Amino acid sequence: MSRNDHRARSAVAASTAVAVASLLAFACKDYTKELLQPENPGIVGTEAAGSPAAAAALRVGAIGRVKLLVNCTSYECLWQETGTMTDEFKNADFQNTRQDIDQRSITSDNPTIPYTQVTQARGFVITAIDAMKTYLPTNTADIGELYMSLGFIEMSMAEAYCNGIPLGSALNGNLVLGPPLSNADVYTIALAHVDSALAVMTGTDAGTIFVRNGALAIKGRILTDMGQYAAAATAVASVPTAYQYVWTSDPGSNSDDNGIWGNISSTARISVADSFDIVNGGPNLIKNALPFASANDPRVPVKPGSQVTPKVAAEDGSTPQFVQLIWGRDDPLPVSSGIDARLIEAEAQLQAANYTGMVATLNALRAAAPKIGNYQPTAMTALTTTPATKDAAATLFFREKGFWTFGRGQRLGDLRRLIRQYGRTEDNVFPKGVYFKGGVYGSDVNMPVPDAEKVNPQFTGCIDRKA
Repeated sequence: MSRNDHRARSAVAASTAVAVASLLAFACKDYTKELLQPENPGIVGTEAAGSPAAAAALRVGAIGRVKLLVNCTSYECLWQETGTMTDEFKNADFQNTRQDIDQRSITSDNPTIPYTQVTQARGFVITAIDAMKTYLPTNTADIGELYMSLGFIEMSMAEAYCNGIPLGSALNGNLVLGPPLSNADVYTIALAHVDSALAVMTGTDAGTIFVRNGALAIKGRILTDMGQYAAAATAVASVPTAYQYVWTSDPGSNSDDNGIWGNISSTARISVADSFDIVNGGPNLIKNALPFASANDPRVPVKPGSQVTPKVAAEDGSTPQFVQLIWGRDDPLPVSSGIDARLIEAEAQLQAANYTGMVATLNALRAAAPKIGNYQPTAMTALTTTPATKDAAATLFFREKGFWTFGRGQRLGDLRRLIRQYGRTEDNVFPKGVYFKGGVYGSDVNMPVPDAEKVNPQFTGCIDRKA
């Protein structure tokens, strides 16, 4: 079975040493060398089926499928569309179905909803876990990475889609259809799978520690989604600030470009969004949106498409195109990082009404900015005002988090949490007002599970579209 098109190469750490209490050296597991050996683990002949070689190939292929949450240029990526639903990206092409996602008016028959490839990736991971446990049971870091990937997919689904996700499975071609589950139920399942990852990774070698740090940061994110802030902070406490688990790209391969770069700088289907645009010849302020394109924030460097080389024009020929400069074509994308860990700790301080501590944690990140993939932000001046109320602290925190996590698939889940956990209303969280391509922004706060899933007799549609 060939998995050459989307081979995974899980990531390179941002640094070889970080300070955690004292200076601790750490090393990352570099799968690049492993996957470029002459004996290609992504190709297994029929004579090797049901073997360690087949299990290794299934693992590589499965993680490659998980990368399709973001690394896609020929169809819709989950990170791309969730960023477009929020205030990170704006639609820059001529497809009404993509515009509906940007405008937050999404019906369940919209073919642009990126759902099928996400559930398929989950199925590939489940099959790979079974094969690895059967044929390579001592490869515990690899098995743990697969469990972590499974939990990451499920967490991403709960953050993006409506209540009523029909989690099924397809182990070795045997399809098991599942009932629709609430987002809370899916978070519980995701947490159990990440805990399985941590339970199997008991080794003390550098590769195991590297993957374990990634799993701990993802666990903290799931616990935060579940409102368990103190437990989330405890989970991530040992993750070094400079740590990154990244998805890499295959240099020169059109099928494996960095997905954010591809959809902005290559196909130009989306543009970096801003807190205002031009409608009918005049400025149009967009309520609640962060000024990603115009803020000149060192965490999100942006230039007009006309000022980069080669120049980039929007696919629709009319939308002003703004290009992000964090990632180039082959730059790695952080999936789980020490930045995430520190932000999880800062939110736990917010929830404990320790606003001074929260600001100190945020300022530590600003003073010694960690890398985002290969990109190194410059140091930033300290925040000088300590919020007096929880509401003000939340506004400050989510602005800071928005710039730190730009384009990495977290914004939609965070805006939903501002409604679900912080008591805000949709019209005070999501972009509102006049939509630049006509009409006004809608009120959707998530994507529906598409009608294609109704082949499952247990699924008849979303339970609800609440945050």
